[in-house]
Amino acid sequence: MKILKNGDVVCLVCEDGKKWFLKIESRHFSTHEGIVDLQQLIGKQSGDYVLTSTNKKVYFFIPSIEELILHYVKRSTQIIYPKDAGYLILKLGIKEGMNILEIGTGSGAMTLVLAHFIGEKGKIYTYEERPELTKKAENLIREFGFGDRVSFHIKSIEQGIEENDFDVALIDIKEPQQYLKNIIDVLSYGGIFGIVVPTTNQVSAVIQVCENLPVCSVEVCEILLRKYRVNAERLRPEDIMVGHTVYMITGRKINL
Repeated sequence: MKILKNGDVVCLVCEDGKKWFLKIESRHFSTHEGIVDLQQLIGKQSGDYVLTSTNKKVYFFIPSIEELILHYVKRSTQIIYPKDAGYLILKLGIKEGMNILEIGTGSGAMTLVLAHFIGEKGKIYTYEERPELTKKAENLIREFGFGDRVSFHIKSIEQGIEENDFDVALIDIKEPQQYLKNIIDVLSYGGIFGIVVPTTNQVSAVIQVCENLPVCSVEVCEILLRKYRVNAERLRPEDIMVGHTVYMITGRKINL
């Protein structure tokens, strides 16, 4: 089990279930259960606890990737939600050593997920035309020690894609159909592409373009997530659920 050190991101949990996601630093953190000296966490293991200034227990954990995306990543744009990101990781076959093209870096949430799964031998080449977003995403990736796994490009793909022979391409931009041919051109034969869009008319536009490209096995999917109230005697769904977020379009490049 990892021993916590200064600079690690942790989740603090009070006994009443309230949570905070923050970085271990030389400071005190105030909660409704009292003040926590964050330096007390250094040298301890995930799942342990410290006492607040009012002698209340506060537990701490190393956050999962899902928790980081939802509660820690600062969003400057709409992100790909964990329910969709998890499906894409499996559907696109993301694994260690892959060469991945990402179009639309955004806040860097999905870049972080990809960087986690490709390991030290993999590489992500991510394109974003807004420099302020690239800077935030780059800081996020470096914070978690994945700087060597990601190459950032501040440019529109209208200006061209500098690399080729990608195993996977993930596209998250407003009008993917306009650039899909260029993206397929740099994808390896048998490589998989994934596109995320929020509306059905965008899906239709992509499908029409796919009909004239060397691709097969095109699929469209969306995922709805419904959580339950955790009560053994009155188990039932939550009143609010995570419904539609995006449509996901996937397919493979073939050699015609």
